Amino acid sequence: MNTLHDTSLTFAVDPEHGALRSAVFGLFFAIWIIGYAVLNTLIPNEGLNLIAGAFGFGLAALLVSRIIEPFLRKNWPSGRVLQITSDYVRLARRDRVQVEIKAHEPMSILLWQFRIKHRRNRVPAGWFVLACALEQDDYYLPVYTLASPEQSKTLNEKARFAGLISDKDLKAKDARQDTLRVTGEQRRLRLAESHRWADGAELNLPDFEQFLTRLHAQFPQWMPLDR
Repeated sequence: MNTLHDTSLTFAVDPEHGALRSAVFGLFFAIWIIGYAVLNTLIPNEGLNLIAGAFGFGLAALLVSRIIEPFLRKNWPSGRVLQITSDYVRLARRDRVQVEIKAHEPMSILLWQFRIKHRRNRVPAGWFVLACALEQDDYYLPVYTLASPEQSKTLNEKARFAGLISDKDLKAKDARQDTLRVTGEQRRLRLAESHRWADGAELNLPDFEQFLTRLHAQFPQWMPLDR
């Protein structure tokens, strides 16, 4: 458990990493097939046994969502961590540094958000992705979290998360007024978003808030707060 008084904070990231998703997907189908085979012997039927298939599907969904997936999330970390100290902020995987931002050299801190329009695997439509990227010498360290509209509003009261603007809306703004500043900001945010999409580290919401609080305390001159 981290506290803000610690000189070094370490956060586990990527609670739903690729290996875990693959395992959950594979176990779901394995349980479905086994359940179908067992139920098919108990409920004889000519040809494809739809009843056995439906019950097998329900059994697999129940076991995976209620038991297997929560157990794997708790006991199978991604092996990647986010560390912040007085000297650096870094992402590392099993002691191998992936990217490091030096605390005593100039950096930029970018904050942005966008609404999820369509429901995804575990995120309802209408929720937000809130992201933070540290940029130094063209190296990016991007982290993000998923938040409900209410949680997003609370976070935006503490920091200014610029909204990503679509190309269509940005062109419409250009037609109405001088938006060189907005265009430049959006270009930087889109580049940071591409790094988040490729290599971003997901934090749960409390850890993301604690990370932002430490950034604000340690690098107030770089934080885009109320600007």
